[in-house]
Amino acid sequence: MSLLRVLRDRLRGHETGKPSAPADPMLPRGSHLAVTWTIPDDYGGMTSALLRRSRAFARDTGEPVQILTFDPALDAARARARLRTAGELDGGVTLHHLWEDLAAWPDDALGVAPDAEPRTYPRVEDGRRSRSEVDDDGALVRRWHFRPDGTLAAVEKVRRRGRLVRVYDRAGRPGRRWTSIWHLYADWMDGILPPGPAYVVVDSKSMVRPFARLERPDTAVAHVVHGAHLSGRADDALGPLSPSRRPFVRHLDDFDAVVLLTEGQRRDLLQRVGPRDHVHVVPNSTDLPQVAPDRARDRGAGAVVAQLSDRKQVDQAVAGYALAAERTGARMHLDVYGDGPRRAEVEAAARRTTGVRLHGYVPRAADRLAKASYLLLTSRSEGLPLVLAEAMSRGCLPIVYDVRYGPADFITDGVDGFLVPDGDVEGIADRLERLLSLDEDDVRRMRHAARATAEQYADGAVVARWAQVFRSAAARAEGRHRTATTATAD
Repeated sequence: MSLLRVLRDRLRGHETGKPSAPADPMLPRGSHLAVTWTIPDDYGGMTSALLRRSRAFARDTGEPVQILTFDPALDAARARARLRTAGELDGGVTLHHLWEDLAAWPDDALGVAPDAEPRTYPRVEDGRRSRSEVDDDGALVRRWHFRPDGTLAAVEKVRRRGRLVRVYDRAGRPGRRWTSIWHLYADWMDGILPPGPAYVVVDSKSMVRPFARLERPDTAVAHVVHGAHLSGRADDALGPLSPSRRPFVRHLDDFDAVVLLTEGQRRDLLQRVGPRDHVHVVPNSTDLPQVAPDRARDRGAGAVVAQLSDRKQVDQAVAGYALAAERTGARMHLDVYGDGPRRAEVEAAARRTTGVRLHGYVPRAADRLAKASYLLLTSRSEGLPLVLAEAMSRGCLPIVYDVRYGPADFITDGVDGFLVPDGDVEGIADRLERLLSLDEDDVRRMRHAARATAEQYADGAVVARWAQVFRSAAARAEGRHRTATTATAD
């Protein structure tokens, strides 16, 4: 049995129903994939944006959109069930996991030599899908991948220059070997993708290097940069890069398209690297719920929707709220939706402040914003936060730190929300006081203006921009492949 047939059968097993095909899709015809490292339990803006974009693509093309994941720790079946329950895999979006698929390959597709002898390898009885061996410094040395029945499916060995992967059949006999895990990634994709054009969107920064090197005919690869590429210490466009974004800048020209979320970030990037015709701006999209922007709501009701992390600085949002409540004596409350490593600090701040409630991670928390009067966002850096569009589409007014990229591209201060100097907790309190003091007509106008701004980020408008990106990327990919073929022939 061929590996390609196994993988395509596996794909059909994950399908949740093919969407109805439109008469004239905006996106070019072909296979569409999204690449991310994992799907966290408490996923935030990047994963939410990926899922929404994938559903929009599936609706536009009438074809399934495949999300590819690679994290050995991911329980793909559990993630798939959770996303279906939340409605995130509706409309033909399917979730695939490298190691789940590899563990399901039948023995006759593993390339086991006829004279191969069974070997004794560890098994697991506790349902774990992987087990790691580390050295004295905590660095990974070897990882075993297991099938649901506990038999060994594959072994990764870390070498100085990459990882070696070998698969094993259910009797413990060694099969095919890949001298680079990136070669395994490429073979897996070859099995998943049918013949014909393919469009791959890489969302995760951890997958930049393997997919920058993807060489496949009729395949265009785009990378979406979901956060700032500059370090928080950067004073201008030529300042230090964020360590996690250095691979992206290094491999900028290896992609057929690079997509940034704001024009300000594109301007800064091109000032650093020089003119590039494959760097585009496409914002994340949002839904436009049937919520009247001026619906009655408690003026003092606020919300935070963010991971409780160093970057999001939710404790500063709580501090600004507390200061406004103390100054005004108004009846106010603040609902915080999210979880993360700084939960203890945020909880401590909440205990000192009347009216702050922590809800933890709540799926589809954006739906709660229809009842909130304002949203607080106090991140130290952003790309273009999806939660801004989610709030404004519901008439919830954002009060946001004016950090590099994102907020100022989205919000006109005093018209459809409020911008606050970065790190200015008192500024948060000042804008809250101003919101509380405005008359009803002014607030109504702001809520309608917020909704109008969000309409620019509706799915249809964003899909149309992606269609332009893919056509440009396909032309670049064709030229690149033609050049490579000519060079090989010479």
